Amino acid sequence: MAGLLVAIGVAAAVALGMAYFVPEKLRDVALSIKGKANLVAQLLPATLPQPSKIEQAYWLPQNWSAQQRYWFHHTSQGTATIPVPYQWFMALERPELSVFYTRLTDDDYLRRLGFIPSPSSNDFTGNAPGYGYHDDAQKADAAQPGRAPNLPNNPNGLPVGFAILKGGVDPTTGESYEDQIGLTCAACHTGHLEYKNVSIRIDGGPSMVNLGEVERVIGLSIGYTLMLPWRFERFASKLEEIKGQSVDREKLKEGLKLALDKIKRQKAQTDGLLAAQGVLDLDEGFGRLDALNRIGNQVFYANFLDQKTGELADPLLKRNFVRNDAPVSFPPIWDTPYFLWAQYDASVLNELVRNAGEALGVAAKINMTAAAPGRPLFGSSIHLSDVARIEELLRGTDPFSAPNPGGRKFNGLIAPRWRDAQEKFRADPAWAIDEKLAEKGRDLYRAHCFECHRGPVNDPEFDKKWPQDSFWQPENPDRTAKNEKNWVEIGGRHYFSLVQLPVAEIGTDSQQSRVLTERRVHLPDSLGVKPVDDLNKAWGCNLLPDDASDPLFVLALMDVVGKTVDQWNVANGTPDQLKQQMWGPRKNCQNQRIYVNARANIGGKDKGVLSLDARYRARPLDGVWATAPYLHNGSVPTLRDMLLPQRERPTSFCVGSRQFDPVNVGLVTKAHADEACAAGLTNFDVSLLGNSNRGHSFEGQETDVTKLPPGVVGPELNDDERRSLVAYLKTL
Repeated sequence: MAGLLVAIGVAAAVALGMAYFVPEKLRDVALSIKGKANLVAQLLPATLPQPSKIEQAYWLPQNWSAQQRYWFHHTSQGTATIPVPYQWFMALERPELSVFYTRLTDDDYLRRLGFIPSPSSNDFTGNAPGYGYHDDAQKADAAQPGRAPNLPNNPNGLPVGFAILKGGVDPTTGESYEDQIGLTCAACHTGHLEYKNVSIRIDGGPSMVNLGEVERVIGLSIGYTLMLPWRFERFASKLEEIKGQSVDREKLKEGLKLALDKIKRQKAQTDGLLAAQGVLDLDEGFGRLDALNRIGNQVFYANFLDQKTGELADPLLKRNFVRNDAPVSFPPIWDTPYFLWAQYDASVLNELVRNAGEALGVAAKINMTAAAPGRPLFGSSIHLSDVARIEELLRGTDPFSAPNPGGRKFNGLIAPRWRDAQEKFRADPAWAIDEKLAEKGRDLYRAHCFECHRGPVNDPEFDKKWPQDSFWQPENPDRTAKNEKNWVEIGGRHYFSLVQLPVAEIGTDSQQSRVLTERRVHLPDSLGVKPVDDLNKAWGCNLLPDDASDPLFVLALMDVVGKTVDQWNVANGTPDQLKQQMWGPRKNCQNQRIYVNARANIGGKDKGVLSLDARYRARPLDGVWATAPYLHNGSVPTLRDMLLPQRERPTSFCVGSRQFDPVNVGLVTKAHADEACAAGLTNFDVSLLGNSNRGHSFEGQETDVTKLPPGVVGPELNDDERRSLVAYLKTL
């Protein structure tokens, strides 16, 4: 008996020691045990990767000045993503059982969640080498004319993608709120690569953040602050230091409890909804997000919850909540203002709707419950004028405004160039490009990649060799034969018509495509939203009536965002000319190649019906070297792996580290599939739902490409051909 007690005591001591020194390790152990130990695991922080050692950092020149870059990184879109006030967030500690105060917002800790450190706005001059800003980089930035925005407020040096939403009046409750913290599009669309302790930072590139873990970290931090008296006292003292005045501790504790109760209630509700559906969320991990389903859950479920009770007025709204089951990599956003369709699934035409919808998805405040004096339906906290300015900064001027056809180019945010990164590693042969291989790769690109990705954006040699196939030609001969164009003009602005392929033909993971062709949402009558009627009336979308009681999610989202934009314009008295400028020339209509008006015989009568043909779009490959992992769901770690037959691609690899492989171009991969990932990294298993690495494969045995099976896009390449194509893709 005594021996058993000693053993229990030792085990308890070990557990307490782990909880104090390495709580994330204790969580890993607890998660492997069923029952109460697993419940304990939910109260412990997850393992996060250790921060890598960075000795130098550089932002690559991409046609933005330092001031423009910083403005993009920290300008609020009107979102309140973090569920506590700004000053509270600055005072919170990491969810670790430390004797000493360990600030949640320390650069090294937020780096472990994937964020990129950024300097304080108080002393930002455009020369902050520790954060990648260098005087010599300013000379390389051929910044756009006519736009030198004022610096946004970031006094505490929060990471790229964090922005302060100034306090105001909640459009749903009418109550005032303190300054909040919201994530901007820069949080997900700013990338960085690491090589030999050097950080290469890329505007518009895919980030490697783990937003799902950010949510847990904040909830745990609040919980620990309330559970441990000494921790609450440290929090209160830190808050007093930040505010410069004393705080009412009882009132503060009550506020923390309300915030935690809301987080716990929402977690319990969503867990219950998923359990009732018999499903679980898919693990998004680092570098991925099921953005569309998350936006849908926020707009059509969370926004209908009563702000005080957390209940739904209409129980049918529960069906609007779905699991996250279609995670995708954050797409690069250079060039995208000129793409006719920007999303992977070519789903939203109008840029203001696209960007305002993203803001709603990351928790802009909006009234979707009941109109009241001074609080109309669709009143919101969105900073729509700044959302429109972000698009302008990305876009630059119309490339077809150049008088000389040979001078056409993108002049907003441009793709990162390999040679600019290579400059930082001049003596390293891994970064050298074999020019002979690259020249051979150009021919292979024309033979095997051109059909979908079209001519390269910036390769004069390609345009000289195949002038009719140039990216900048309004038409290419092969597309003209199909009655298609490269470039279309809408309202005096030119847009590139990306190639769209049926999902079954390209053969890549279909989960993303299903969101906007299968998901439907229930809308209460009080909202006054009838998507088909509204979009047809406002924009002439030519949508056929939908017999289903609940409309398609994509149409409902387009309508709600459109009404939110209209309400913002009413509230701000926007002049007609500025309205048109912000809307842009494109309609808020569906993709008629996906949402097809067809005919069918129903009950002996010929009737118009909506036919859905899911598609993915292919983008030009400028800057592709900086966008690993590949395919829309991030299931292929390197460019070389993309050129292998699908059966030979890695079946698992580690995600979360930004260590870069310049030879194979992409993530550093495992030596073998069974190798464990370093602590805290996401193990990407291609056998799981949403993670398929099939499709877009070079393994055909037919010389006639029209006879290739679904999922196969070209012939099987030998190793020399793969190296040649990779060498050429580095030059784009």
